[in-house]
Amino acid sequence: MATTLTLTDLYGDITPHLEEVRATVRKQWIDAFQLVYGPTATPPRMGGKMMRPALCFLSAGACGETDLERFVPMAAGMELLHLAALAHDDVVDSANLRRGETSLNRLWDNHTAVLGGDYLVAKALSILTVYDSCPVISSALESIHQMAEGELTFFGRSKENLGEEDCIMLSEKKTASLFAVSCCTPALLVDEKYRQPLFDFGMGMGTAFQLIDDLIDLEQDEDTLGKPSCGDIVEGKMTLPMIYMLEEMDAENQNRFKYLMSREISETDKTWVREQLMSTGAHKRVVDLCQKYVSEGQAAVQQLPESAYRDNMCHIADFVLIRDH
Repeated sequence: MATTLTLTDLYGDITPHLEEVRATVRKQWIDAFQLVYGPTATPPRMGGKMMRPALCFLSAGACGETDLERFVPMAAGMELLHLAALAHDDVVDSANLRRGETSLNRLWDNHTAVLGGDYLVAKALSILTVYDSCPVISSALESIHQMAEGELTFFGRSKENLGEEDCIMLSEKKTASLFAVSCCTPALLVDEKYRQPLFDFGMGMGTAFQLIDDLIDLEQDEDTLGKPSCGDIVEGKMTLPMIYMLEEMDAENQNRFKYLMSREISETDKTWVREQLMSTGAHKRVVDLCQKYVSEGQAAVQQLPESAYRDNMCHIADFVLIRDH
């Protein structure tokens, strides 16, 4: 199903709860920042689409929960885990910008940024103890395990040896795992029979989210992205769109592309990459694959009772396919 609705439209009645999550997360971010700079320091603003907290609330509602307020700590914990992962990612990727702002490792240094990420993980798990539920904590820990395992599995591997399955597996572990946990954990407190369909929905949508993110990195400009475009090429990271491009390029273009890897590239080269993305059919192949993952996730969530919450989850999955940053 297609949607012309914005995320603001789709969040609808859960918007007040999301604002509570934002305030909770902001407080933890301020606390971490002030540990480094002192009690009067003001940290940079925080942005983000709040998709993981939103899906946490919507999943609870789709399970039949009527009191979404009690899921504010859970949703905040999921967002804190996401922010911690971003802090760690920026260290691994040597990123300077995140969402248009200076990245944590650039603002501090790699050592402090890693500790900052660890601090946010600890805070997330501490917040989740309010439910007095080992399964809830175990669910969150599993996402941390999967994200770390994804990075460790591919650390140091030659990019020439990475294939389609590798890129998909990394997307599942690095990104989809937290989406899946954000979706399925509320079922542990509402109706556990819906846990698996919600997990499957989160995995499908989350995998598509990461693959589209890899696509956007190559096709959007810095102003839209909030960070340098073609950053994966500069960092020497092989992503699925690149693999698809290389499969269809002739030897001359393959050599040109490989030369660009791990280098600062010009606007002319970026334009060439965008042209190759389209002319090789790589763009269409990635989008088609993402549509498959989204459709599978939407099919899984149809096992839940019909509701506006369930419908909005499906619309958010459609949004993943059309987002531009």
